[in-house]
Order: sequence, then structure tokens, then C-alpha cells
Amino acid sequence: MPNYTAPRPGVGSVGSYQMSAQPYATSGLTISNSSVTEITFPQVTKFVTITNTNAGASSPLRVGFSSNGINGVSENAYFLLDHGESYTGEWRLTSLYLRGDTAPTSGSVVAGVTGITTTLDYTGSAGVG
Repeated sequence: MPNYTAPRPGVGSVGSYQMSAQPYATSGLTISNSSVTEITFPQVTKFVTITNTNAGASSPLRVGFSSNGINGVSENAYFLLDHGESYTGEWRLTSLYLRGDTAPTSGSVVAGVTGITTTLDYTGSAGVG
């Protein structure tokens, strides 16, 4: 008798992105400006919202897709959110990288995750670092 393994959805599985996502949220993050904070999602995301929740003086938050990109090792492959700003992107991610730009800051991340369990690694991709 042949072995049969039921197919699992992959990153190109359109239906996984069309159905509603499972919620993921983390808040109250203290984000250093000397080390990277990695957010690891349990599955591939459908969308991600990042908010710089720092209420004080301007403390920009770096948002990137690899540790090298956010640290400017090969290039500055990140974008900045000033205090009180947020951004939502429809991104397929398994990890997100945060770091304070010039001073420590705080933040929150809300995401919708799919049922896709594949690990994605964007390190070395153009614009990622």
C-alpha cells in the first residue's frame, strides 16, 4: 500500500490568504537601540501592523526584515516610524526585526497569521540586507 501524505498549504497557496487570519498581538515591547528585537510569528503572516507606542520625545523605531538590514550591515534596509506612528503591510513573514534608531523606544505588533508553517528567510534579498 502506498504512503500518502495529504498536501499542506505553501506560500503560494492563494486560499490561505483569502480566508480570515488568526490573530497575533504583542504589546508593551521595550525596544533597545543597541540590539535587535526579533518578533517570530507562529505561521506565515497575511498582514502586519507595527506601532511606535513611545509617548515621549522623538524616538524613531527601525522596522526591517533581516537583522543585517536593520543594523545597516550591508545596506540600510529598514524604514522608520516616529512616536505615535503605525504602518500596516500585507506581508508574508515569519519574522520581523525592530530596533530603536537613536534611543530606546516602545512598540506593539499586531498580525494576522495563515495556516502556512513554512519558514521564510529574506536575508540577502534585494532591499532586505
